[in-house]
Amino acid sequence: MRSETPSLVLDRATWKDWLILTKPGVTALLLLTSLTTAVGAARPWLPWTTLLALALAGVCMAGGAAAVNHYFDRDIDALMPRTANRPLPSGRIAHPEQALFFGVALMCLGVAIGVVWLPLESVLCIVLGAIVYILIYTLWLKRRTPLGVVIGGAAGCFPVLAGWAAVRVDWPLTPWVLALLVFFWTPAHFWAYGLLRRDDYTLAAVPVLPVLATPRETAGYVWGHTLLTVLMPGLAFHGWQAFVAFVLGAWFFALAFRLWLRPTLAHARRFYHVSNLYLCVIFALALFGI
Repeated sequence: MRSETPSLVLDRATWKDWLILTKPGVTALLLLTSLTTAVGAARPWLPWTTLLALALAGVCMAGGAAAVNHYFDRDIDALMPRTANRPLPSGRIAHPEQALFFGVALMCLGVAIGVVWLPLESVLCIVLGAIVYILIYTLWLKRRTPLGVVIGGAAGCFPVLAGWAAVRVDWPLTPWVLALLVFFWTPAHFWAYGLLRRDDYTLAAVPVLPVLATPRETAGYVWGHTLLTVLMPGLAFHGWQAFVAFVLGAWFFALAFRLWLRPTLAHARRFYHVSNLYLCVIFALALFGI
């Protein structure tokens, strides 16, 4: 019976399970920041081959890193109701090593695509993002300190830098400002989500800030990081882009302030969803030139 069970469980895995391993939502957001930065930095014209190579390398590297993250986090995923039905803790992929191999293979493919069609600096940024996410965040900081999302969140900066390096050889202030925007945005976004999933992280004994601090204290940190986030576009955009970013930032900041005044689940949920919208719109503005 023991020899038959794994094969029966393995048969339950579908293409959707392998797709879930790549965290398509997170991957899409990282890809958005990278591609919009590249398009804006290359205006008025960007070779489609560069854009395609950046997209493929980014998808493979981000998706592969996510799959490796699934492999290492499968024990705590099994403890949280939100993640217990993921392909590894649910047993739909019977052998966790398959997910690890899948992730590493995707990352190798991403590097190969980058080496052939992208500048070395862009490939280096893509690789550094995966290294920070897997080694620094997943393996080192996540289970040890509430600062994990702050330091490990730097992984989200590298797609922006990769997009810039794919089309430019100079390094002015703009790409660093956009990367810092992602750096400050990430903890605020995650902590708001942590307020919504506080019980899950408590069950898994993951020391995220919403578990260790009160909701009001957590909301204070969200407010502070949101302030730093909304200051960044003013250093990267000009004219009407800066105006749109200012109006959107004022709304985003007001929601963070309201969350601090009244740290309810409803306010945390509202802030969390708007934070996604904020990041998407800000980087959509980059399409018109940076």
